[in-house]
Amino acid sequence: MEAMSTKHGGAVLPVRRVRFDWDGVETDQWHPASPEFAAGANAISLLMPHAEPFVIAAVRRSTENLDDAVLSARVRAWEQQEAAHFRAHRNFNRSLTANSVTARLLDSLGRRVFAWLGRRSDAFALSFAAAFELVAFASARWAEAHLHRLFRGADEDAATLFLWHLAEEVEHKGIVHDVKRSAGVGSLLYRLSLVVAFVVLIGFTIVGGLSLFCRTRSALNPLRWIRLVSWGFSLAFVLLPVLAMSTSDSFEPDTLVDPPWMHRWLSEYDPHTQTMPVWTRAGEGALHSAKADAA
Repeated sequence: MEAMSTKHGGAVLPVRRVRFDWDGVETDQWHPASPEFAAGANAISLLMPHAEPFVIAAVRRSTENLDDAVLSARVRAWEQQEAAHFRAHRNFNRSLTANSVTARLLDSLGRRVFAWLGRRSDAFALSFAAAFELVAFASARWAEAHLHRLFRGADEDAATLFLWHLAEEVEHKGIVHDVKRSAGVGSLLYRLSLVVAFVVLIGFTIVGGLSLFCRTRSALNPLRWIRLVSWGFSLAFVLLPVLAMSTSDSFEPDTLVDPPWMHRWLSEYDPHTQTMPVWTRAGEGALHSAKADAA
């Protein structure tokens, strides 16, 4: 499928469909070099088929009568990006839940959490969606800073799934905040929803990731736990300042500095084959170039 684009202030938002084939891939063991990271990533993947539709529905309800044609077009493209994400994760998760009782329990827990959130007000749901997008952006910025440590030795398709999702979260980071602003959501409600989003997303990642990791033999290795703790602190160092800044009434997500490699990598998407280049080949060249530009 050809990429579709909409523009807002000169920014182009493509809609990509990335093709994955998980036949013969043990998705619960896609990263033998770092099973602790894979466990946390798998927990996030299990949550996405429940979180992303919730976020899409919240934004769609808030834009039904939107007068801004440009923002409306960007929202439609954003919806297609997010829908592509959760469908790809849903396919990935089929293998996870087929091979693991723990994964099935986590999938059920994610469904229950977002069913409960779905009973809250539309304004809360939109605020949650805006906070969700910021957590995703900050996570992407952290992942790029630790790209080699996190993904070296991983299955190429699985690494592509997670990096493609994160890279597009960077690409569309300001759209839901624009919708929230146009809807006139109050700052107090946003702060409340920010806390809820942080607890749900980070809490699910920790609980789910540890539950999946403890099923592996690697859980007996103390070095794995040291790495987990160090990653947790480094993620918090990136995540918390961004979330704190977002509580200001003058906050503009588009002023945040984007991780450069992800934009360059996305530009190499092939719409005819619906594939991204393997990050360890095409991606590394862009990464080195980005570092040289920043020097």
